[in-house]
Amino acid sequence: MSQKNLPMSSSLEDYLEAIAEIIEANDHAHTKDIATKLNVTMPSVTNALQALSARGLIIYRSHTPVKLTRIGAEKAAIIRRRHQTLRKFFSDLLKIDEKYADEAACRIEHVFQEPLVSRMVKLIEAVETHDDCAALREYLNNTMPQINLDPDSELISLDRLPKGQSGVLTYVTENLQGTKKFADMGLVPGAIVEYEGLAPFGGLIRIKLMGTSLSLRAADAKHFWVRLIEPAGK
Repeated sequence: MSQKNLPMSSSLEDYLEAIAEIIEANDHAHTKDIATKLNVTMPSVTNALQALSARGLIIYRSHTPVKLTRIGAEKAAIIRRRHQTLRKFFSDLLKIDEKYADEAACRIEHVFQEPLVSRMVKLIEAVETHDDCAALREYLNNTMPQINLDPDSELISLDRLPKGQSGVLTYVTENLQGTKKFADMGLVPGAIVEYEGLAPFGGLIRIKLMGTSLSLRAADAKHFWVRLIEPAGK
């Protein structure tokens, strides 16, 4: 396989994106600028630049500014669009702090490809501009800033979740019977569940998961551990 056809690692994408941003800001990109922006060592920058040069994405010579080739500039533009789209989605729609939104976009952008990005762009445009999305905009503005997951809060079992309270499913004990059945229901780490109260009979509790109410045996609920989601500022 030709070097120019080799796949790009997420690390190399970060370097290419950084080079494009530095050139846009300063009209040139020196290796020291790249090292400072990415907080990496000079030898790491040199290795990355050699790899990008071998792929035909940059022009790299010692002691001279790095330049993007036409293909490199196009590739960098695609990467930056992914990053900007994700950052806008996190900050504008999910109302996440801009610094955290930028960091999250950096981590996630490498697994997002077309047409996901273009569809996300259309979703953002629709929510922000369409008249029939006014109620949704108001809901997002009022609700999203209130959601705050405290990573230091105590884990509690699902059966002890207060009525009307939501939590993020964080841990499932190993001795739960029928794990696959519950996973198929969506009860997996990362899921957001809300406790609705006791079911009318049979030692069951009611929970809401992905907008759907489910019945769950209290004995089984003891195996699911959640971290509370609290309103911001509490």
